[in-house]
Amino acid sequence: MLLLALRTLRFRAGMFAAAFLAMLTAASIMMACGGLIETGIRTAVPPQQLTSADVVVAGDQEYHRSGGDTDEPPILPERVRVDAALEETIATLPGVRDTDSHVFEGDPPAGTVDAIGVVAEPGVDLDELRARIDAELDETTVTLVGDERGQAERREAKAGGVTVMALAGLFTAFALLVSIFGVASMLALSITQRQRDLALLRAVGATPRQIRRLILRETVLLSLVATALAVVPGQLLGAFLFDRLVERGIAAEGVVFHQGWVPTVVAAAVAVLAALAGALGAGTRAARIRPTQALAEATGDGPLIGRGRLLLAGAVVAGGAALTLVTGAVMSGPLMPATGAPAVVLLAVGGALLAPVLAKVTTFVVQWPVRAWGGVTGELAVLNARGRSGRMAAVMAPVILLTTVSTGLLYLQTTSDHADRQAFTANLVADAVVTTEGVFDRTFVDQLDDLANVAGASEHVDSIGFIEDPEDSSPMNEGWNLLGVTADGAEAITPVEFTAGAVGDLHGDTVAVEREHAQQLGVGLGDTITLRMGDNTTADLRVAALFSAPDDYDTLLLPAATLAAHTTEGAATRILVTAAAGTDPGQLEEDLSRLASTEDGIVVTGRDALLGEYDEQKTTASFAIYIMVLMVAGYAAITVVNTLASSMTARRRELGLQRLAGSTRRQVMTMISLEGVIVAVSSIALGTAAAGAVLVPVSLKRLDSIIPAGPPWVYLVTVTSTALLVLAAMLLPAWRATRGRPAEAALAVD
Repeated sequence: MLLLALRTLRFRAGMFAAAFLAMLTAASIMMACGGLIETGIRTAVPPQQLTSADVVVAGDQEYHRSGGDTDEPPILPERVRVDAALEETIATLPGVRDTDSHVFEGDPPAGTVDAIGVVAEPGVDLDELRARIDAELDETTVTLVGDERGQAERREAKAGGVTVMALAGLFTAFALLVSIFGVASMLALSITQRQRDLALLRAVGATPRQIRRLILRETVLLSLVATALAVVPGQLLGAFLFDRLVERGIAAEGVVFHQGWVPTVVAAAVAVLAALAGALGAGTRAARIRPTQALAEATGDGPLIGRGRLLLAGAVVAGGAALTLVTGAVMSGPLMPATGAPAVVLLAVGGALLAPVLAKVTTFVVQWPVRAWGGVTGELAVLNARGRSGRMAAVMAPVILLTTVSTGLLYLQTTSDHADRQAFTANLVADAVVTTEGVFDRTFVDQLDDLANVAGASEHVDSIGFIEDPEDSSPMNEGWNLLGVTADGAEAITPVEFTAGAVGDLHGDTVAVEREHAQQLGVGLGDTITLRMGDNTTADLRVAALFSAPDDYDTLLLPAATLAAHTTEGAATRILVTAAAGTDPGQLEEDLSRLASTEDGIVVTGRDALLGEYDEQKTTASFAIYIMVLMVAGYAAITVVNTLASSMTARRRELGLQRLAGSTRRQVMTMISLEGVIVAVSSIALGTAAAGAVLVPVSLKRLDSIIPAGPPWVYLVTVTSTALLVLAAMLLPAWRATRGRPAEAALAVD
């Protein structure tokens, strides 16, 4: 069977070219994702100021008690400092030649530094020295060696590495699902096109097992060559994607892209297994079918859909429907895309698997306008679509996938972004922002608060924290938002209403908690909670007030000075100001600017500055989603072109016979155009319906509208591009197939 597989690939190379390209593309994407995952795991940052140090002692930016996945702890937002006294302790350890303390940002609290560089004695084993140093450290401090040392200089590198790794895992999951389906579609089409050959093999004595072995060996040979050739494109694609993530600030500058042999081998193995999974599904029926039945079906369609495919389609659609239900009924706010995106992909794959059934239905629906517009040629197009529904389903499936994934994921993101911005705008009470390059004078916020046109002014400090006592779990185990405010102005610049306690008591080691959250914690006024702050230190805070707030306001209020002491900057650098009733925002900015002119380094801006910052952050976060959509949609588009081009090339003999029967070349091309219209309209309609099944409930819940947010031109460009892609992929091969003499085409081998 191996020799026969080699001969088949040699003499039917054109038939397998599309499947080979699909495997090559899938392997390249997976290798690129593998490189991103390795880069995120390594987070290799060559040091700049710590190059002379063999071991670096720095604060652990990971929080290991969040209650979430222990392998993926959340990253703390503030610089975790190191006890300066450690330098003396480390300097006395055996094997230490020299130590040096470093400060990279901010003004650290007394008795702390950002990192300690350790130079080893010549010949000392670094692993042993590192173990000696680790024995002197607590749980908030770590040692770094090699290219890890640069993480001490760039604390944002760790958070960026985790984000890159998570995104790459998401890319891989979607790419794997789509590639299995894409390769299976291409292999199924190639098997359908040589059904007569396989039937003849069965007729001369080949067993079902031998047919399966033939198909699997063909696939193994193709996939091995494809994955070998994908190594270089995969590395280039991975480096390109990583550079784009760095440009957008998702990955930290200074991190080095790594794609070693481990992710390459793993990605190659996954790509081969994905191809084999596709071949196993595509070749099952070809191996089981009786020889006489196979020969009979070689000139027409077989059963509408196999039992295995129907069961798989039902399971996938059921999974997509379940996730859609969870998205609309259980999830809320920014968490909805977490289940909405997988629901879109599952419904897309389910619709593609059901393409044989859906092709019959859509052909029946569109047959009358096609016949009315195309006349006899339209009649032929409809008859071809009905008589060759299996082949039509093979070309519809990737188009359904492309339309659903593109429109569904894009509009899911734009809808979520629009709803998040509405919520941010609704919660943004302040009318002006005052920022400083240094530190505000202690009385400056009071001076702003005393202005006639000011309803309230408050320092604004933000961070992330975790409630350790009472034991609590934060949203997604990523911590609670901490907002530092000035007591006298807190009510004016926040969208909350204090229901118990006094806002004026928010001084010192105190905190204000949303009342329902306090009930869940079992705490009330006067009780104490323990917070793990963003700098990995703890603070015992007395509950001084309770408040009510809009949904998804996952925020604790603290005195600005208390919170600022646990931030990298160490002090408030921003004051929010709310205008008095009836005050013009422009007049407010003038009054604030007049007062600010007496201080150096102070800038006054309107609330648009905060909206601009939010939009920039949101755009950066959404950029990764757009990359994923582009990758999945790009692969689906390649599958569309491969499938359609392969299908049309295989019809060369059919088109030649049609021309011998009296049809002109123009009539044949018109017929192919109408078939393309049937495929495009049917697939786009089905893909839009599948995407809408997820988008409508999300939009209703988040926007109170059945129409998702986002520019209409995105959908128009998507469907127009898809339709043009379908027509081009059908017409160009058909034009080539009809370019020669009809008699020669009629004698061509299918």
